[in-house]
Amino acid sequence: MDSDSQLEILMNILLTSVRLPHALGVIRNLGRAGHDVYATDTFRTSPGLSSKYVKKKIITAPPVFETLQFIEDLKSAIKEYQIDMLIPCFEEVFYIAKHRDELAELTDVRCPSFEMLAKLHNKESFTDLTRSLSLPIAETMTVTSEDGLREAIETFPEYFGRAAFSRGGVELFTNTGPLAGRIPIEDIHPTPDSPWVVQEFIHGEDICSFSFAHHGEVVAHSTYRHPLTIEHAGGIVFESMDEPESLKIVQAYARETNFHGSLSFDYLKTDKGLYMVECNPRPCAGVTLMSPEGFSGAVTNPDPENPYVVPEGESMQIDSAIIRNMFRDPQEIPEDLHHLFSGTHDVYSQKGDRLPGLYQILSYSHVFAFRHRMHVRHHKHSDLMAAQFFDIAWDGEEIA
Repeated sequence: MDSDSQLEILMNILLTSVRLPHALGVIRNLGRAGHDVYATDTFRTSPGLSSKYVKKKIITAPPVFETLQFIEDLKSAIKEYQIDMLIPCFEEVFYIAKHRDELAELTDVRCPSFEMLAKLHNKESFTDLTRSLSLPIAETMTVTSEDGLREAIETFPEYFGRAAFSRGGVELFTNTGPLAGRIPIEDIHPTPDSPWVVQEFIHGEDICSFSFAHHGEVVAHSTYRHPLTIEHAGGIVFESMDEPESLKIVQAYARETNFHGSLSFDYLKTDKGLYMVECNPRPCAGVTLMSPEGFSGAVTNPDPENPYVVPEGESMQIDSAIIRNMFRDPQEIPEDLHHLFSGTHDVYSQKGDRLPGLYQILSYSHVFAFRHRMHVRHHKHSDLMAAQFFDIAWDGEEIA
């Protein structure tokens, strides 16, 4: 390819909600491939905004609390910077999808319809879709009352439960494994408007995947495990793995839903194969394991016949989370030190692009904004995680 033809395919790409570590994978992969990356968030200390690969940082209204202004902010940025493509990086995708038609008049919006996103995000409807595709998933009960909750947990000797709309391990309860009893049953109050799902506990290895789909066809895919987690919930070390079954599974979902954009899944790997756990219709840590050429090519010049698949052996980690884990659980210090000095690249701070590592610390100020806005008065261990999401997450509410 000569230089002129290469220039013709470079784009102005707008990314939204770049505060989370996986967004740095999207930013760097597109920036290193030569695209001009424009990035938005609702607060100035968002780590992704500080990356050297961001040409312009843009502060928007919070989609949860000021949806219409958020959309207007995106429209203004799209027009001012002549944006060719919009890629959401978290659950602001729901607010964007709700206004997709008007945004699509201005640029290429990489997300499917709001209705399809909601179907995949809601753990109840996701279970129904999974069964319709004849894919394995644990026996599941949806509960909308405290009586229904008690009936569900009596049904399964070992169980696992989450809100139908949830993410990031913020709210879950179980009677099995290291998280048993973390949240007392008495603290769970399901309602028809806020249902919970309770599932039979399946023993297996937690693995995940990230894919990018183009009108129903998977064009980029990575499957990975997280050999080290923090508080037995979120992964902080990520290793790609060879798991062809996951690609076939994602292709089934993508084709059934004509999915367009970022698509992530959680699975349990058992002796009988992969069991589905949940879907997050947005990017996840798997994008950080992709190469700039592989990811960028799939996004801007997709080849459905030959999807880019990350080979086994790629790894990334979050150094600050590993250090934090050492203080939280001294028994894990030997394993933490092993990973810390393994030579694996840090997601936040990388050679030539160190500022995101500093800004992840500065972004903790967003916790105070969370407490103020949500009227949280007492520190809880989940504040840090909840603060990452509170103004960009969607839990099934009506969207303006």
